[in-house]
Amino acid sequence: MRRTASGIPALAKAGRRQAKGQPSSRSRGPLKIAGIYLAVAALWVMFSDYLVALAFRDTALLTLAQTCKGWLFVVGTAALIYFLLRREIATYQTTTNHLRQSEQELRDILDAMPVGIALTDGVTIEYINISFCERFGYSLDEIPTDEQWFLLAYPDPAYRELLMAAWKEALDSARTSNAPIRPFEIKVACKNGEIRHAIANTQLIGKRIVVILTDITERELLRNELIKMQKLESIGVLAGGIAHDFNNILTGIMGNLSYAQVLLEPDHKARQPLDSAEQASARAAELTKQLLTFARGGEPIRQATSVAALVNEALSLMLRGSRVRGEAQIAADVWAVQVDAGQISQVLNNIIINAVQAMPDGGVLRIVAENAVIERDSLQALAVGKYVRIRLIDTGRGIAPEILDRVFEPYFSTKATGSGLGLASAYSILTRHGGAIAVESTIGSGSTFTLHLPATQAAPTTAPAPVGEAPSSERSDSPQILVMDDEAAICDIAAAMLGYLGYEVDTCADGTTATRLYEAALIAGRPYAAVIMDLTIPGGMGGKEAAKLILARRPGARLIVSSGYSHDPIMADYLSHGFCGVLAKPYKVAELGRVLANALAEK
Repeated sequence: MRRTASGIPALAKAGRRQAKGQPSSRSRGPLKIAGIYLAVAALWVMFSDYLVALAFRDTALLTLAQTCKGWLFVVGTAALIYFLLRREIATYQTTTNHLRQSEQELRDILDAMPVGIALTDGVTIEYINISFCERFGYSLDEIPTDEQWFLLAYPDPAYRELLMAAWKEALDSARTSNAPIRPFEIKVACKNGEIRHAIANTQLIGKRIVVILTDITERELLRNELIKMQKLESIGVLAGGIAHDFNNILTGIMGNLSYAQVLLEPDHKARQPLDSAEQASARAAELTKQLLTFARGGEPIRQATSVAALVNEALSLMLRGSRVRGEAQIAADVWAVQVDAGQISQVLNNIIINAVQAMPDGGVLRIVAENAVIERDSLQALAVGKYVRIRLIDTGRGIAPEILDRVFEPYFSTKATGSGLGLASAYSILTRHGGAIAVESTIGSGSTFTLHLPATQAAPTTAPAPVGEAPSSERSDSPQILVMDDEAAICDIAAAMLGYLGYEVDTCADGTTATRLYEAALIAGRPYAAVIMDLTIPGGMGGKEAAKLILARRPGARLIVSSGYSHDPIMADYLSHGFCGVLAKPYKVAELGRVLANALAEK
């Protein structure tokens, strides 16, 4: 159950060597004294009477001299014994002080070690160091015996019995065969109720047991976080692959739906089911974006965007059919924001959905947008600069204080059917944009979500003109567009939508064919006005490689990147790769027309 520190046996052995040496010196001290005394006494007995008899002839004087001789012997003997014993006592005191100092130094060393150390004889715990007390909270008075330690540190009876049996078996084996005691990984219940992970090693020293507990709680937390990140990474890889194929399918579905809508008269009976189908497809596309945003962190494709357009669109879309009334209060001078419009719309939609669910009997959702400047002395976790503050204020039931701090945690939801990804995705998106999101709530009085988005002085991207009647097919100056995609269904619907918008279209399945067609068009004197290129072509040349070849041939080529991988870095930083526009799948007629019109307008 414990770990061995190599210094403990060495210090113990050194102490024993010193202790053995000093008692040996002390045991020779009495023999030395007795020998000296015996030699002096023998000389005195042998020669003192003879010398006194020679010196005194008178009987009275001889008697007196014999008496004085006896007292002189007693005094001399006492003086000699005093002198010798005093020297031995001084030696003994010096040795004792050295031993006491060594013992204190050993304790200081043990107390300074960053691991918990305990010394026991198998029944009574004789010593624990400071680190042991600090890490686990118990004093020596609270755990005077091994049994008491096991009761407090391992409150679960089954776990305690299993651990005690394994430890005693290891001790018995070490005593009989001198086998090393293997380390144990244990979970210790601290005095404050906290559970800490530790590696426990044991070392036998004579009849005593040295126990060392190495706290690995932080290491375990880091390991668990790493495992969690690896799981999310695996989910992200899987979600990315599925989303790519799913977005390709959705592009064909949504493209055909939007194309069918513009071909029908406004009062046609088929428009209502087509609108419903398009809304369902849009929800599927949003679910894919939400999963990618959480699992892989989809890189934002930032553009100058109107806050009013974002807010009004979100209110119109998400409150349709609900009993909640929306109010937008947007300052006339509010700045534009540099954001990925799709991702910020996702944030607003998630918060509005939560607000609607918090007001099942109806209510008011007020969205207030205003300029905000973050100063250097601000306590908010935002960089200094200009922001647009958006507050979404509902009159719902509110959020309980005990769960208010957890609303942005992934997989946390108070709804029976909730995934717990909505607000977690919102937090992830705002953080990646360099913004922030916070929430305040009072039970019975509603909740307020506050968003900060980085502002920009650039003019917001203008919305595309409404798609109306199809242009005349008799135009002789129709721009020629090349569409490259490995999905035949996407090529077909893209060609149909572009034809409706008044463009002539060629399609191909990979980058090799695209570069060949582009070269042929240049030679024929009718270069393509723009090329829409799929980023990923399984088993063939993708848009990134093909774009390099086309730009090398014609630096001014207008290239638009398109992909179902919304998290691909090229989609977020398309300009540095030579593209002049980005078209995320799935897309509809209006989005296709807007992106293409912007790319050609910048030519």
